Amino acid sequence: MGFPEFFKRQLTIARVYGIPVRIDYRWFAVVALSVWLIASNLQKPIQLGNVLLPPHAQATAWLLGLITTAGLFLSVFGHELAHALMARAEGIEIEEIVLHPFGGLARMKTEPQNPRAEFRIALAGPASSFLFALLAFVGAKIAAVGSYETTVVVFFLIASGNLLLALFNLFPGYPLDGGRVLRAILWRRSQNIVEATRQAGICGVLIGGVLVVFGVYILISPTWQATQHYFMGGWSILVGLFLLDTAAKIVKSAHDVRLATVSDAMSPPFALEPALTITRLVDDILPLHRQTTFPVAVSGRLHGILSLEDLKSIPRERWVNTRVQAVMRPVAPSFFVEPSTTLDSAQAVMKENGIGSLAIVDERGKLVGFLQSGRIRPQRKAKQR
Repeated sequence: MGFPEFFKRQLTIARVYGIPVRIDYRWFAVVALSVWLIASNLQKPIQLGNVLLPPHAQATAWLLGLITTAGLFLSVFGHELAHALMARAEGIEIEEIVLHPFGGLARMKTEPQNPRAEFRIALAGPASSFLFALLAFVGAKIAAVGSYETTVVVFFLIASGNLLLALFNLFPGYPLDGGRVLRAILWRRSQNIVEATRQAGICGVLIGGVLVVFGVYILISPTWQATQHYFMGGWSILVGLFLLDTAAKIVKSAHDVRLATVSDAMSPPFALEPALTITRLVDDILPLHRQTTFPVAVSGRLHGILSLEDLKSIPRERWVNTRVQAVMRPVAPSFFVEPSTTLDSAQAVMKENGIGSLAIVDERGKLVGFLQSGRIRPQRKAKQR
């Protein structure tokens, strides 16, 4: 095993609400660096607003550095747990929570089913960080009233860290939480999650690039007076490169999906027979197949598309004698495509045809698949991986 691969190995440290919590070995290096930075600064006078706090003894400074670092990383975990719990509330299973050198990740087994779910899940993390910051600032204020100067420092650093985490994550670039909020907004407008992901990913590339340039500026600028500017500049560059690499992969992945064909994403067709009554459809079919549209076919040949919206115009007492063929929409060019059609083109057709679905018909005219807007989770072909 190579040196980089060793440090990327993951260690399971806990299970919270049944969710595995893992870290990789790089995390320990970041913890050690955080403890050292905090301890070294606490051994100097600290200015907090109008109050000048005296330097701490070396042993005390290192102990406070360890306590503060633990509080900061628990805050990162709380941020990701908020994502995970909100995702569960939206009916999405969580595979794991991973803490890494640049933050954390709540890995979901499936994508959110709609923009609203994506929006809520994305905002849950920053909202929790803002709450942690508020609680820590209140703790610092209470400690200041009681003249517990050491406690003030710990609470103030934890509050500042959480505030910075929340604000940074709200930058509108994927994979940051702000980028996921942007993706939800774009997804709602276009009804195309792939294109929304691509655009949010491009914003992530731009933000990563800005962070890299900003970090270089800190390193080389003679006017930058902040203490430990080499660390600040280097860290900005590392975070920027991480975002740049991750966002670039997301953009490339979205581009590959745009090139995917309908055959990569279609589901097996469940077709209704034209002679089926509406009563049978509602009582026997819908409880098992929760779809809003159905292809109508005879011997594998497409005859039309039935939309449940069209049933609203039929009085319920007439359902027992009304057959599907009387309600279905007759076959039209905008209701079907071939398996070789690009998925991006098919989604555009679905957006325009008024039913949000497409039957997939092969070159022999046989019904071979079905697509529904909002339920497309395409897999890239092996040659594109």
